[in-house]
Amino acid sequence: MQLERGRTETAEDCSMRTWLALVAISSLAGCASLLPTSKMEMKMPWQNYAEAKATFDRIIIQHTTIDELNAMAINADITPNIVLLNHTDLMRRLANVPLLDPGMLDDGLRACLVKRQKCTGLEIEQTHTERERIGSFWLDVLGFRQETSVTGWRFNAVIVLDENVVIYKVWSGQPNIRKLEEERNPLGPLQGAGGALIRKLY
Repeated sequence: MQLERGRTETAEDCSMRTWLALVAISSLAGCASLLPTSKMEMKMPWQNYAEAKATFDRIIIQHTTIDELNAMAINADITPNIVLLNHTDLMRRLANVPLLDPGMLDDGLRACLVKRQKCTGLEIEQTHTERERIGSFWLDVLGFRQETSVTGWRFNAVIVLDENVVIYKVWSGQPNIRKLEEERNPLGPLQGAGGALIRKLY
């Protein structure tokens, strides 16, 4: 191979080019760490699903009071994402279900709903999710394929109080959210450009 001013490539030149190529390849191997990550976390007193569920289990029907709930950080005034429910909200969530026989409701809950304003509730919604882009850095950056790993947990609960004493509670949740989202664009950065080009032509 002819180089500058007619000098031929020596074994030293070839070794240098090979070394530089290896350095470039090895540097690209860590490009996945450059992919974006994001976190959606509601401000809450519990660090994980187990802590939230353990707190809920400490609530004793016909015994736990509103003051004791406040001491557990189940307090809409200081803890985000806890909703205060009036008796109308409770009817809509727990009783106003098509084909549901009112007799199937818990006795304490039915008695509470009859009291109207004295029957109140708390709705807890706590969610923590993390999204991390994985896979090939270049396929992601160029838009050919984007893979996102989603992990986290979710805990929801409704607590009903009759004159500030808990008479009913129900919960649901997902202790281990783990899924993979994948988006493929065969044309990469040109995906969708065809429509724009047609609009320009016509």
